[in-house]
Amino acid sequence: MWRRAIHSRFVVVTIAASLTAGLVSGVAWGVQSPIGSNGVINGCYNPSTGALKLNVTGTCPTKGDKTAIAWNQTGQPAQPDLQQVATLGWWGRNYSGGSYGFGDPYGVAFDGTHVWVTNYNGNSVTEFNASNGAWVQTLSGGSYGFYEPLGVAFDGTHIWVVNGGNSSVTEFNASTGAWVQTLSGGSYGFSGPYAIAFDGTHIWVTNFGNSVTEINASNGAWVQTLSGGSYGFNQPVGIAFDGTHIWVANELGASVTEFNASTGAWLQTLSGGSYGFSDPFGVAFDGTHVWVTNYGGNSVTEINASNGAWVQTLSGGSYGFSEPYGVAFDGTHIWVTNIGGNSVTDFPS
Repeated sequence: MWRRAIHSRFVVVTIAASLTAGLVSGVAWGVQSPIGSNGVINGCYNPSTGALKLNVTGTCPTKGDKTAIAWNQTGQPAQPDLQQVATLGWWGRNYSGGSYGFGDPYGVAFDGTHVWVTNYNGNSVTEFNASNGAWVQTLSGGSYGFYEPLGVAFDGTHIWVVNGGNSSVTEFNASTGAWVQTLSGGSYGFSGPYAIAFDGTHIWVTNFGNSVTEINASNGAWVQTLSGGSYGFNQPVGIAFDGTHIWVANELGASVTEFNASTGAWLQTLSGGSYGFSDPFGVAFDGTHVWVTNYGGNSVTEINASNGAWVQTLSGGSYGFSEPYGVAFDGTHIWVTNIGGNSVTDFPS
């Protein structure tokens, strides 16, 4: 009711009204009230046993795999955790079950109403409602040709999905789910395609083979392939458009490359220092800042898009980042897919 986790089996952590009354009165199953001085209800969850222990501190023992969680009695996200949403592995790494059908969720995109998640091991794409997390549909098989799908993007009408397993890109209608076309071979130069982004006119695809392919979204025609030189592409994976520029995460280079979308001209490559890039994968733009997931660091780095300056790096706590990969912005929240946790975390930008 207060905090949600979108999982291979969708879990909403709730406390029944009768229990809430008990908590407010200062009694919870005969133990000390778990309500802190700030009115936050605290607890510690053990995914191995399924036990939820309530306590006033909200801390967990350092031994074992446990997750600290918190609620607000009034039903809104509790302070100071407003920007953190717990993603609980209630059944551990269960890669089946539930209607979501998450199977190593990788890419994530928002179409204005719904969120789309690619399932690498499931060779499918899951659609769910962004406002309440309700499952809508899971697309697979047939003409889609999904094969180890990774990146996903929305162009205003259609959804584009990168298939890493067969070096292709699938396009389908977002409103109906109907397949449109699958691009591969020829001049596209797809070489281990990973992520994908839309710039208002063109589609951009990163290739693990150290290049980026540009495609006309209106007809799927190849435009150009960027590589070499000052770009510094080093196993490029994540990609995003900020309204003028393209941002690319280089996994092996632990860096992020920025270039002009209209000309393809290189602008800068960010690395080292406070950025804390560690196997950077996903990239998203929120209108002001660029967000980069760090697969190896279980963290997310925020960057000022206007000058490339580091803003902050989020990690630990209730974020529940576990090998974070894909990232997207829905107008209010940032959504991050966690491969290790088989889950999706969202928090206000």
